[in-house]
Amino acid sequence: MTQQQHLQFTHYPHPCEEAIIIIHGLLGCKDNWRFIAKQLNTFSNVYCVDCRNHGESFHSQYMSYQDMSNDIERLCDHLNIKNATILGHSMGGKIAMHCLQQNARRYKKGIIVDIAPKSYAPHHHLILNSMKAVSFSTLLTRTAIDTFLATTIPDVAIRQLLLKNIKRNQNNHFYWQCNVTNIIQNYEHIMEHSLSNTPISVPTLFLRGSLSDYIRNPADYSQIHQHFTNATIKTINGAGHWVQSQKPQEFLEHVTTFINEH
Repeated sequence: MTQQQHLQFTHYPHPCEEAIIIIHGLLGCKDNWRFIAKQLNTFSNVYCVDCRNHGESFHSQYMSYQDMSNDIERLCDHLNIKNATILGHSMGGKIAMHCLQQNARRYKKGIIVDIAPKSYAPHHHLILNSMKAVSFSTLLTRTAIDTFLATTIPDVAIRQLLLKNIKRNQNNHFYWQCNVTNIIQNYEHIMEHSLSNTPISVPTLFLRGSLSDYIRNPADYSQIHQHFTNATIKTINGAGHWVQSQKPQEFLEHVTTFINEH
């Protein structure tokens, strides 16, 4: 893999051999996980990655879960990471599921945050189209961009997530750091269920928010246990889809307890 194709990551080093790999969700980035990573770094190396077409990582027209899990596998080979815990939120959770299925020997545990191994109905079109409609030549401040996005995206938390994707180029002009065009083109792949029927025996914790619709009904629980023969499902009360940012202490308690269990 060439240097240009490496996923970009932030390493929070620890002298032990333990490693935790953290994968963000759709339109997120590695920096979203800084607080959680610093807490987990008290007992483990932590690697927060930017997925392809996100953050500082490379852009590509291909974005299947096989592509994105292969990225993680190549990065682990490059860093010589073995026997790791892999943690993924939403889209990152689906990437982590693929990694656990295709290379179970590399991972001792998995943590999947508020996503099930199933297809989801498209529900990001408004957000993605609003991002694409932003004119950086006329909206010259973050406040102006936020005001523009608010006309179609009233949720402040979602807009704050999106605004973290805005950077300045060498000419001091704003641009979307994530590849909005390629994400839109691959959106159907991102929503689909693409695991094979091969059961996954790696101990895996599924963490869901009680206010989220992503893991809600008995069919979702059944799908989890069908694919993961050693799965535990826990609920964090009062949290929506962004469990880790809405209830960080409860989230960390569950994660830490699970990682430290023998």
